[in-house]
Amino acid sequence: MDLAKTLNLQSCESEQLHLSGAIQAFGALIRIDAASARITHASENLVQFLGLDPFSIVGRSADVLTWLRPEIFRSLAERSGLRLMIRGVAERPSGRIDALVIRGTDGIVIELEKHLAVDDTIQVQQLQSFLSSAPGNATELHEYQRQLVRGVRIITGFDRVMIYRFLEDWSGEVIAEETVDGFGSYLGQRFPAGDIPAIARDLYMINPSRMIADVKATSVALLSEDGAPPDLTWSDLRSVSPLHVEYLSNMGVGASFSIPIRVSGRLWGLVACHHSEERWLSQDQRAASVVLSSLFSLGLSAYTSLDLMQAIGDLEQPVEAICDKLSHRDNPLDGVAGISLQLMALMRAQGLAVAAKDEVVIAGEGPDPEGMGIIDRWFLHKNLESIFVSDHLESIFSGQPILLALASGMLAFKFRSRRFGQIRFYWFRPSQLQEVVWAGNPNKSVEIGRGGAMLSPRRSFEKWIETRTGFSRPWSTIDIMAATMLYKYLLRLFK
Repeated sequence: MDLAKTLNLQSCESEQLHLSGAIQAFGALIRIDAASARITHASENLVQFLGLDPFSIVGRSADVLTWLRPEIFRSLAERSGLRLMIRGVAERPSGRIDALVIRGTDGIVIELEKHLAVDDTIQVQQLQSFLSSAPGNATELHEYQRQLVRGVRIITGFDRVMIYRFLEDWSGEVIAEETVDGFGSYLGQRFPAGDIPAIARDLYMINPSRMIADVKATSVALLSEDGAPPDLTWSDLRSVSPLHVEYLSNMGVGASFSIPIRVSGRLWGLVACHHSEERWLSQDQRAASVVLSSLFSLGLSAYTSLDLMQAIGDLEQPVEAICDKLSHRDNPLDGVAGISLQLMALMRAQGLAVAAKDEVVIAGEGPDPEGMGIIDRWFLHKNLESIFVSDHLESIFSGQPILLALASGMLAFKFRSRRFGQIRFYWFRPSQLQEVVWAGNPNKSVEIGRGGAMLSPRRSFEKWIETRTGFSRPWSTIDIMAATMLYKYLLRLFK
């Protein structure tokens, strides 16, 4: 890992976002201890929202908030993250104040915002109709994605709305987008994993959305009795990391709004919205956008499950045919040469090798016997209970140029047989020149000064093309499923 990526990950992952001790200025916050029902924290701007001096209420009973009825505490007692909206808790010269009450780990967080009246009624039902049926094929999926970004843009009025999909290494790619003319496009471009570090992804897994109303606004401090920051894990108002502020500013973004897309209990992607100026969304606008995203997640989950079942069905026949031919052989290596083309076609590979004891059968375009000896010795000593995949063998065999000239990607598995010991199956793919289109140079996040290296978000997000060599075409989920199915069949066949 290079210096830029190392510093980026170390700095971002060590930042405790939920303990920032401050909030964004478009709201005010009160935190109440669940056990004692005492107010432990209040934001410095509380007087603007409730007419209460924050210094005067910290340490007092929550009874000072006359609109906060005891049954509210009971209704939020089940688990962290539960939310309850209370409309019109106060009337101020600037308008009505609404409160969002959120159950935290060991307390209650109350977030106060001015009621924002939206001129046009949000046509959620009409927008939902476009997402009510799960897509049935790739063409329908593309339209499904387009309808989501279109719907969220209608609701929010943001200049740019994107679907940002996470890849296996947690880098991201923009796969759908709607934007105003002249605001720029990131469609098809990649962003490094450090742009949304693991700690931020964890917060997306438990929160419905994240709004940054004004990138340039100064954060508001939270007052407390002991100076310890409250846990703002479930807070909508949580302040913004200085690194992220700089990042958005470098993009020319004045406000942002993000909604997680979760599939099968995993963070699949985000609906990411950008605006050139500050923009504050009402609770209703945020909620309506979350409804659309949730509906999309359900449709995407259904599409993914159907696609997976279809793939499994398509794999059964060729896997059974391969195993049937091997079942008539006493030695598993005897039948490999006759079905080598089928084995390579199953995994869409150009090379194949199968080894048992000290024997090996090689077919197609892959490492020669000497190269296979190097790979086989390494694999035999690797503690592995599942399928091994790599699209960049140079990261393992960097000192073997002849081997790497013949194979850049490898999929392999092994299993123990009482008669033949460890049986090893290998598939190989050649190097394939790749171009990755990044939103800015992903390595330009470190500046060297007198004090040494310092992390700084990259200043440019202009399209930057990385040409990669020494990588094969990546192994897909379907490839790994095929290998897993074959592995289980062979395990029973040669036990």
